[in-house]
Amino acid sequence: MRVVKSQLHSALDLIEALSRSSAPCGVSDLAGQLNLPKSGVHRLLGQLVEKGWAEQDPVTQRYRLSLRFALMGKRMLAEARIEDICQPILDAVARETGELVRLSCVQDRRLAWLGSAQGAPPGLMYAPSMTGRIPLHATANGKAWLSTLPEKEAVGILLQEGLTDTGASGPNAIRDLDGLVSDLRRTRESGWAIALEEAEAGIVAIAAPILPDGETAIGAVSVAGPVQRIPPERHERLADRVRAAAAELAERWPIPVLSPSARRTA
Repeated sequence: MRVVKSQLHSALDLIEALSRSSAPCGVSDLAGQLNLPKSGVHRLLGQLVEKGWAEQDPVTQRYRLSLRFALMGKRMLAEARIEDICQPILDAVARETGELVRLSCVQDRRLAWLGSAQGAPPGLMYAPSMTGRIPLHATANGKAWLSTLPEKEAVGILLQEGLTDTGASGPNAIRDLDGLVSDLRRTRESGWAIALEEAEAGIVAIAAPILPDGETAIGAVSVAGPVQRIPPERHERLADRVRAAAAELAERWPIPVLSPSARRTA
């Protein structure tokens, strides 16, 4: 049983590594990332290809995930009606604020982008990548979610993630743990988070956590744009709108929320 579990974990880690890469990966690269023997990685890749979950380039011999994962994800979202329920809310906030609105969801002690709506006219749009890693310590979405966790758990996640070399390039990114803990406490008290030129220079974002059961955050919703369009006098108004959107998303969220203890034992 221990061997089977180990193989399953290795296969899942391999799938995650492939999903993070923007280009096909070689066996040696993947083995190095996962600290696994190349023979084992090659065998797992062969099984993924055989079952149609991965593809191998016949010229470079490198591997990538197949569209089967994307199609499965789209089916799951469609069946859960997440897009049908969430997108109109995001669109409404984008129209009212004239800025980029984004929805993130919690996935395995991290956040991932789930949806967005653009309120700025062409030529003035702030349009960052929706596929990159979300630096939790330097984004409004990250801080909004972390503020809902017990402080010890939030600190553990921050230490695991690291506070440097995480994709945050803004001049105001907080790099010390004490400063972040203080920021999370302020966020917890106010109910909304702000990242002012933290993840990215020249950009400000304001976010609120989404709490379907009033306690467990499933993600966060944010408004973001250039600091010139979102001066300090707009912060409170945008925070109120984001908090209202978060409450509406929480009320209409279609998937039952598991408590943290239930997640650990599932």
